[in-house]
Order: sequence, then C-alpha cells, then structure tokens
Amino acid sequence: MGRIVLAAILALSLSPQEIKWKTNWPEALKEAKASKKLAILVFFNKGIKDCQRFEAETLPNAAVISALQQHVCARIDPDGTDEENALWQKHGQERPPMTYVYDPDGKLLTTVSALKPEYYAGAIAQAGPAYFNKILPAREALARDPNQADKLAMLGEAYEKLNNPVESQKAYAAAVDALQKKGDKAGALRLLEAQLGSYYDMKWYVPARAACLKVAELDPADASKLGAKAAWIIGMADCKESKWQNAITGMKAACDRFKDAPNMDQMLFTLGSAYMYARDKDNAIAVFEEIVKKYPNSETRNIAQLQIDKLRK
Repeated sequence: MGRIVLAAILALSLSPQEIKWKTNWPEALKEAKASKKLAILVFFNKGIKDCQRFEAETLPNAAVISALQQHVCARIDPDGTDEENALWQKHGQERPPMTYVYDPDGKLLTTVSALKPEYYAGAIAQAGPAYFNKILPAREALARDPNQADKLAMLGEAYEKLNNPVESQKAYAAAVDALQKKGDKAGALRLLEAQLGSYYDMKWYVPARAACLKVAELDPADASKLGAKAAWIIGMADCKESKWQNAITGMKAACDRFKDAPNMDQMLFTLGSAYMYARDKDNAIAVFEEIVKKYPNSETRNIAQLQIDKLRK
C-alpha cells in the first residue's frame, strides 16, 4: 500500500517538462523501434489558442504525463523548418494541436484530437495495451497464417478501441471473408452482428456500411433477422453524408420489407428525418405522425412529436 501511495504522490508531482520531448521525428521513430515503444507525434504551435490551452491544461495533467511517459514523444512545430512543415503536410495539415500514435515499426495506429485531459490521457493510455496485447500478437499469428478469422477479428476490435475505423473495418472485412471461404456463413453473420452492434454504439454509421451490405449479400432471405438493423444503419450513413434522396429511397424500401422489425419506429424516424432535411415537409410530417400513432409508448414517439411541432410552425 505504501508503494502505491508513493507512486501516486510522485505522479502528481511530475511537470510537463519531465516528458522527454524530441524535436526530430525520424530520431523519435528510430528510438521507438530500438526500444520497442510506441512513438507519439504532436503538432504544436504556441501562437494557436488551442495549443496554448493544450499546454496550460492538458500537458500538466498527471494522467496525461503518466500516459505520454510510456512512449517516445516528439513535438513538432508546423511553422518550423521546411522538413517539419513537410511532415505536417504529409499528415493532412490538421490544425494543431494534433497527436498521432505510431507503432514501433512506424505504422499509424490512431490520431487524438481531444483537448480535455481525461479524454486525451485515456486515448494515449489505451494505445499501448491495444497494440502490445492485441495488434502485435494478431499480426505475428497472421504472418504465419493470414486466414485466421479470430486473429483478424482481434485486429478489428483493437483498432475499434483506438478509434481507427478505417483499419478496424478492413480487419473485420478480412475476418468475414476468411469465415466465408471456410464455408462458415453462420460464423460470418455472428461476427457481422457483433461488429454492427459495436459500430452502432460508437455511431460509426458510415464505416459500418460495408458490413451492412455484406449482411444482405450473405443472408438475402434474412434468416438471421439482421436485415432491418443493417438497412437502418445504411440509412443513417446516408443521412450522415447528407445523401437525403438515397436515405429516402433506401429507408422506404426497408420499411416496406421489414414491417414487423423491432426497430421499425427508429427506421421510420430516419425516413422522416431524411424527408425533413430534403425539405419535403409534408412527407416528413406524415412519417412522424405515423410514429406517434403506431408507437405511442416509444421514446421515438416523443421526438417525432417535437419534429411535427417544429415543422408546423
């Protein structure tokens, strides 16, 4: 107990200067590879208000310091040398402060844009376990046999934890394909169900689109009863991308096909919302009124009534 208390006191007494910042990114990558640590790249410019806040509120936080000290950290000013500016441009010229987390081999794991210390510290703290406990062992296993669906799914879960939808979706898709090649359609659908559940919770509607389409491909008769959820998520993805007509067409077809689906009130609400944002006021009100009439005890009913009131004003 005494050691734990002492460690806590030491952590609280740390200052941001005790993070050993490097100013050369290639050197940071080289050290990370040699020491088998993650490499943290932070773009920072003192003249930017958010960077001033980052330096004053985020970096002094004990949890942030503790998380960063586990890795090799570099802080780069985009307005510095030509090489530093080129590095910033290579990363898409995102406004600082912006943090990129790389594995020891120099592959991007995730990006962190949060400023609040608790979110920033959490994102950095998750990176190490996600890489060393899941990504690294999965990669090593897949190097021996690239068709291990469980290891591919492990990658998908790890990148999900790292808030990296591109790599997560890619890994899940490979896992589903591996199961499909083995003739395990039921296993593939179970994995897709789990993926859609977690992506829905994270509001990753657009990254979930490919998995939704795969559900329709593998199970056209909807024996798995995943069709309604998959169609609804596609509708929300269309709305997310402001593709209102696509959302209307898709959700109308889905509502006609999956009339007894348990999420019908939510599907109708997405349809009504698409009509509303497409400036089709009459159809939007008609759909919201259908929700109020048919689903009086649902939470969706109350939101639909609010939309009716707004539209009628």
